[in-house]
Amino acid sequence: MVQLGQSASVSGLVLFGTTTSLLAKIVYELKSVGRDGEVKYFRKPWAMTSLMFVGMSFCLPMAYYQERKARKQRSSAEQLDPLLGSEEASSHPKRSHFKEVALLALPTAFDLIATILMNVGLLYVTASVYQMMRGAEMLFAAAFAITFLGRKLNRYHGLGIVCCVTGITLVGTSSILSGEGSSTHAVSPEQMLMGMGLIITSQAVQAAQLTFEDFFMADLNIPGNKIVGFEGVIGAVGTLAVMMPIAYFLPGPEGEGVHEDMLDTWVMIKNSGALQAVLLVDCAALLMYNISGMAVTGHLGAVFRTVLETMRTLFVWLVDLLLFYTPLGMGQLGESWSIYSWLQAAGFVVLVSGTLVYRHGDYEAQRRQLVEALAVHAADAPAEAEAAEEGGRPAHPHPHAHGPAAPLLVPAGPGASAAQPIDAGRASFRASQTIAAGSYSRSLTHGSYMGRSWARTHAATHEDD
Repeated sequence: MVQLGQSASVSGLVLFGTTTSLLAKIVYELKSVGRDGEVKYFRKPWAMTSLMFVGMSFCLPMAYYQERKARKQRSSAEQLDPLLGSEEASSHPKRSHFKEVALLALPTAFDLIATILMNVGLLYVTASVYQMMRGAEMLFAAAFAITFLGRKLNRYHGLGIVCCVTGITLVGTSSILSGEGSSTHAVSPEQMLMGMGLIITSQAVQAAQLTFEDFFMADLNIPGNKIVGFEGVIGAVGTLAVMMPIAYFLPGPEGEGVHEDMLDTWVMIKNSGALQAVLLVDCAALLMYNISGMAVTGHLGAVFRTVLETMRTLFVWLVDLLLFYTPLGMGQLGESWSIYSWLQAAGFVVLVSGTLVYRHGDYEAQRRQLVEALAVHAADAPAEAEAAEEGGRPAHPHPHAHGPAAPLLVPAGPGASAAQPIDAGRASFRASQTIAAGSYSRSLTHGSYMGRSWARTHAATHEDD
């Protein structure tokens, strides 16, 4: 798979991220004929959950293609330098596919639960409110990191959390006051509250998933697109073969997120060309969004992706307004602007500010950890060199054993004008990368370990060059 460039990955993240959020709501506003012969809305959250996983699963063949290409490059490198090949083999231990799948099964279960809760909640709120409510994940990620990982938050984290709570409250209040949860049918305030509650609960589940990944899977170094692909396959099988048959036999009305008729879903899709087109575009957009997101994290880092994700939320809202006030919405799509939309806009600004402030807290924590790690290395280096000399052997018997010393750039603090170079060997650089990659908020990638593995692969490629 050809890696996306910076411009392509940034454009893809905003474009496809906006598309997936909009289509997730638009599909609920489309009508088709069901197997009972009646025309009704396509209110099928379980079907949309399975579609998400199917879209993710297409990352797997790309991952295997990339692995095959990497093996050929390593084979060529081994012919030129056998010692370099042995070092690469020792730094990338092989794992069985069964073990990888087993390790990814639990976070996929978290992801499945979170996704179905979000899709059911989306039945009762607009796409923009849905997108903004997802900012609640930061709150739960921070709480779980403190409780289970023993992390400590700094003042920037605290201020970011306060802004997040304030922003979500403003957005939720504006939605209740406006009374608009759908452009095609009335939604009661109780249903809106339930929808927002389900979305916030889904973010708690998603934060639990990321905490699990942080604790158990930080050092697995599995390529990011392989993780997304495996989770897609596991999730698709679990949804289509287990959860949807269960939902078929559960009691309750159709379209409320509990009972869902699979046969009726298939008939509705078959009877509507518009539904088929929207679902196909959504599946492709989900695939491209995951690929673009990993590329952005690898090229530009998680902080830059934070800014792009906030832009995605803004574009979702703007396009929703455009659909409502232009013929593009066909008179039944999008959301209107009311006096309470100003309150939602204020909530959006506070949410964005809170996210950026919280990310600055992550940056400060990572910078301090990196400086401490390099200070420990600098203190231990003279003792290691002295012990090597006393043993009658050079500190580095081969230039490829540890690599030549290279200047490391420690991120500068807010008051500094430039990054500070520090000399250290390649081994300490990798250790410092691992430490610096730890974050209190892991919502910017599909898993905390995914972003790190993509970054490591990207860095290793440049090292080989």
